[in-house]
Amino acid sequence: APALAAGCTVVIKPSELTSSTTLEIAKLATKAGIPPGVINVVTGNGAIVGEALTGHPDVSMISFTGSTAVGRRIGAKCGESVKRVALELGGKGANIVFADADLDAALDGILFGFVFNQGEVCAAGARLIIEDSIADDFVSKLAERAKLINVGHPTDVQADMSALIHESHMHKVLAYIAEGQKEGAVVICGGQRLRGQEYDDGYFIGPTILTEVTADMRVFREEVFGPV
Repeated sequence: APALAAGCTVVIKPSELTSSTTLEIAKLATKAGIPPGVINVVTGNGAIVGEALTGHPDVSMISFTGSTAVGRRIGAKCGESVKRVALELGGKGANIVFADADLDAALDGILFGFVFNQGEVCAAGARLIIEDSIADDFVSKLAERAKLINVGHPTDVQADMSALIHESHMHKVLAYIAEGQKEGAVVICGGQRLRGQEYDDGYFIGPTILTEVTADMRVFREEVFGPV
């Protein structure tokens, strides 16, 4: 959007796992009256298409949202030609709650913050830092609310959250949870792949809350990119 507002044309290279969504948005933009050639979509594997776009001399700037590892490579590639670059990479957002806060509002906000889009958001609220005097009660209430989250099919308008993007990512999220448990964390809600009925056709993990987490654990320090 900022590039369009500045009068630039754009080339969008979506994830190969979400290309259809981006193509539909581009179609809607055309229907809305944006001239042909202003918004362009090129689909394909990042190692091929992304590499070509990053190194192309007619591309003045690269804006990338994704993993830190890929962001490093793109930044280095842009540096070779002194190409401008904007990187939005992994994050580990913290929710900080003090005893004098509106606790009901905090509970609602925190729950939404880590189940929205199944937690596959770089700005997801993935850590809880809570004042000692309210911590136990607050986490208990959060777990109660998390257990009420309706996990369903992506097309179900009644679902609060749905499946993760693909199988290998689901296993990555489960591995973070398992490693956290080995290091001493305690799962008080979720933590497993959901099974039965429609769940067997997708990669579903319920809202997951871990306690007894310390700052040296990977699950505390690294972006999980899931409902954890």
